[in-house]
Amino acid sequence: MKRFSLFAMFAAILFFVGCGGGGNKYDEYGDTGRDDDSADTVPDKDSSDTAEEPADSDTDADADARPDDDGGEEPEDNDSDADNSSSHNDFWSTCEGIIACTKGCVGDDSNCINSCYNRGSDEEQLYYRRWRECFNEKCAENKTAECSAEQCAEWDELCKVAEAFEYNLDIPAPYGNVNFAGDFSFILNNGYPTAESQISLKGFVSGKISSTPITPGGTIISFVRTTNDQLEGNVVEVYQLPYNIEAKKPENPVVILRIKTDSAVEGTHNVGVKEGIEAKLIVVDVDSQFNILCHHAFGIGSFKIDKAVIETGSAGTLNLSQGSAELFNPQNIPELGGDATEILGVSSCSIIQ
Repeated sequence: MKRFSLFAMFAAILFFVGCGGGGNKYDEYGDTGRDDDSADTVPDKDSSDTAEEPADSDTDADADARPDDDGGEEPEDNDSDADNSSSHNDFWSTCEGIIACTKGCVGDDSNCINSCYNRGSDEEQLYYRRWRECFNEKCAENKTAECSAEQCAEWDELCKVAEAFEYNLDIPAPYGNVNFAGDFSFILNNGYPTAESQISLKGFVSGKISSTPITPGGTIISFVRTTNDQLEGNVVEVYQLPYNIEAKKPENPVVILRIKTDSAVEGTHNVGVKEGIEAKLIVVDVDSQFNILCHHAFGIGSFKIDKAVIETGSAGTLNLSQGSAELFNPQNIPELGGDATEILGVSSCSIIQ
């Protein structure tokens, strides 16, 4: 049964990445770019799935004065106790906190936006929905705090929109850390695994990114491939990604160690963020075609290659050990002067935990 499920897994991976003729964005260290108005995007939702409003959210007088909730665009509700528990910081349970949190989301990342929304209390979720309806309608061409205050005064005041728009996430540096250890006995030629012998079911890095384990529970797939990068030339890439067996698809975050082929030899090697470095380590979210959506972190540190035979197929070998790296969110990399999103040409994944 294990072998059958693994081969089904490989088929799903191939379907996941598609046969798109090498349109893999891992060949760039850029991404699809971040929409500065990302907080202004809420996933579409069928009106039949409208979140329930608490019975005591509005008094009769307020209900007359406030617009009806018509089931327009809004995040999905999550009824789990954890989403509205008192363990969450009080700020993130407010309408202001919901808006501030979504400013850390990338584009129309509905999972991120819904996660922010579901941290709000029932009442604050209602305020957020009412404010969002007004803001989307009356400030579509001028998505500013000034327009919100002028056109949506009642909800703007309740949600403290100006403060929410100006909220800056306090991103620590370093942002996490990892250790290296991995043995690979197959190297792919610019492709993806199609057989059990081509992968390892263990990760090659372990540690945390922010407060989250970089290797979540469940199935982990890692593999090595050679490819040609537009910036670095010929490189060896080591991938690590979670795999959802029930959904039969890879998930995020994805870890990539990219080593210049000439540097993929026995010995100790540096990973970093500056040009000319022999290896780079990134933690990213990707879409269904493996296009990079955003970067959680870049690694700075070192690792050791115990054995390297860079040949494609079963003759290829790569063994990593005895190394570690500190992780830095692109919004705070002291080595690059702090916020390095423009320098690196990337966008940052939401770091709200």
